[in-house]
Amino acid sequence: MRGIIIMLIVFANYANAKTPNEVRSAFLYQMAKFIEFPNQQKKATTRFCFYSINKGPGAILLENKNLTVRNRPIEVIKIDKNTNIMELSQQCDITYIDELNENDILSAWTDTTSLNMVLVGESIKFLEGGGIASLVQEGSKIRLYINRRQITQHNFTVLSRLLAVSKFHPN
Repeated sequence: MRGIIIMLIVFANYANAKTPNEVRSAFLYQMAKFIEFPNQQKKATTRFCFYSINKGPGAILLENKNLTVRNRPIEVIKIDKNTNIMELSQQCDITYIDELNENDILSAWTDTTSLNMVLVGESIKFLEGGGIASLVQEGSKIRLYINRRQITQHNFTVLSRLLAVSKFHPN
């Protein structure tokens, strides 16, 4: 219970951020703390992948390279749109896809593919297409939605503390 309260306080502090991209980058960073990735103990870094690191959440995390997850530094990686989903799954822990690119990544991925990474988008449509999580803007707030059907079919574990502050799709 204490962990949930601490997490809510942290998310509340980030909710005062100035832009939706700052809030999304904070969510991505906090999400990494509450997901257990395969072979995590053997990894030197926690890897965040983005199509663009010049703007958006990728640029914000890149500016904050001093952040750590489980005493390991974060690494921000720019990925190419032509990289296939299995390669991404090996290179990345969390891959963020903005709304403009959501259809591109989902069309190349089959629901039967078990991934080592968390695919995070920006829309409910992303979840309906098989995405794992989405940071959806609702009015002035950004909410974390998790695809209930997808989280159990992959090679990572979403901890209950993250699930407690998430909305689920489908309900």
